[in-house]
Amino acid sequence: MSLSIGRPGRLTGAVIAGLALLVPVTALSAVAAEVPAPATNLRVVTSPVAPAGTLNIAWNASTSPDVIGYSVDIWTGPFGNGYQNDFVETGEPLTYTIDGLEPSQPVKIEVTSIAADEESEEAGQPVTLIANTLGDVNEDGTFLDTNGNTFAYQIAWLATSGITTGYADGTFRPGQPVLREQMAAFIFRFSGDSEYEAPQFSPFVDVPTTATFYREISWLYEQGITTGYSNGDGTRSFAPSAPVLREQMAAFLYRGFGAEYSHGSEPASFADTPNTSTFFNQIEWLALSNITTGYKEANGTLTFRGSQPVLREQMAAFLYRAVGIIFSDNFGPTAIPGEEFALTEDAPIDAS
Repeated sequence: MSLSIGRPGRLTGAVIAGLALLVPVTALSAVAAEVPAPATNLRVVTSPVAPAGTLNIAWNASTSPDVIGYSVDIWTGPFGNGYQNDFVETGEPLTYTIDGLEPSQPVKIEVTSIAADEESEEAGQPVTLIANTLGDVNEDGTFLDTNGNTFAYQIAWLATSGITTGYADGTFRPGQPVLREQMAAFIFRFSGDSEYEAPQFSPFVDVPTTATFYREISWLYEQGITTGYSNGDGTRSFAPSAPVLREQMAAFLYRGFGAEYSHGSEPASFADTPNTSTFFNQIEWLALSNITTGYKEANGTLTFRGSQPVLREQMAAFLYRAVGIIFSDNFGPTAIPGEEFALTEDAPIDAS
């Protein structure tokens, strides 16, 4: 397969009527082939776990019969300034290995189906995935209790990125709720603000300066990500050992990203989160940013279940997907085409 490196642009490397082409699609004949259906289910292949600095991806074929292959566009680097393009022909395995990456590095991938007849080529709608490479992962998959978990890859990313250390017994406990002090630690480490020094006095009466997560909780407060709870006497509490509700998690991430969202006339994403809800804007932003997919109920509606605790495995997935906002340098709502297929390999939609 050919590899072209240069400025981003849709390039194809196909053979039509015996002539090898490596040209922009827009430069081809004006008599276009039929626009093909897109590829689907663009995803990270999570088993076996790829080595550090390597990303294995796969996708499902287009349903169009005249597709000759797929253009694969890859952006790397802190700001997506590294670029490469390749072409996977129909008939080859619809998988791709990206190597030579830095550990714990975000990568943006677009896969575009290419159809052709004797006179022209036509590109379909690209599907997009923003994924993250892992750091060094041990043979056990980092934790003793995550093998086979739906979010095992995201949990491994959380660990190898230094966002979680798990428990001393070697477990992650994916099905347990995230406590508020743990949430503070996750978001603080996710921010990478290693220079922060905690204040001499605590902003919360229930978080002494000797608390394990005092630094992280103080940072969360100073950043305006949490205000805690008023005690009615001029003091505030944080309730560090209380579980974080899903609606509170939405608010934490919304504030952490400095997001701004104002709902228009479009329908709400979730049936159980009307626009009168306290955290409606935050939850809607979370959905439009593809950080959450919600739950698919038996009657076909999507719900968010904001009053339920957020689980540790879900938090791993939320933070993993949130990297896409940083990578795209977009701190407002964004819907990336195809991202609904890219959250995790074979994950049910009601998983987060």
